[in-house]
Amino acid sequence: MKNGFTLIELTVVLVILSIITLLVLPRLFPGDEAALKSSARTLASTLRYLQERAIATRTNYTLKFQFPDGAIGVKTVSPLGEEGDAGDVALRNRILTEGVSVEDVGLNSLGRVNEGEVSVRVGMEGFQELLTVHLRSRGGAYTVVAYPVSGKVLVQEGYREAAL
Repeated sequence: MKNGFTLIELTVVLVILSIITLLVLPRLFPGDEAALKSSARTLASTLRYLQERAIATRTNYTLKFQFPDGAIGVKTVSPLGEEGDAGDVALRNRILTEGVSVEDVGLNSLGRVNEGEVSVRVGMEGFQELLTVHLRSRGGAYTVVAYPVSGKVLVQEGYREAAL
């Protein structure tokens, strides 16, 4: 009687383990596309929350996009026009995950901007104009659109232009 496994049995086990690894590994370590989608959803949630907070507290805010690093920050605006700390912990959290950046910001009054700093006012009536934010990573692109007055915020896959 022989002890051990045949070459065919070992090959079948290795094939099964390889298939399981191929199915499980991508779920354990999400790629750039998952980070991009998560960042787009977080930005959309932040925009909605910012509008609701401005209305509820009767406070004006400034949403700032800084290029080329694509950082996003939120500041309060006093009645005298002075900027201060947002105060709310939810508005101070990092919005974009590592590897995701703001490619450009689109406003009706400024067009598409991808240099310097862009400030967007959010008051008691929500956004003053249509805001389009294009996010990019190695995994692709997403577009986040915030509509004025209605407060509606959409997340779309790909680089898209928005219209009223």
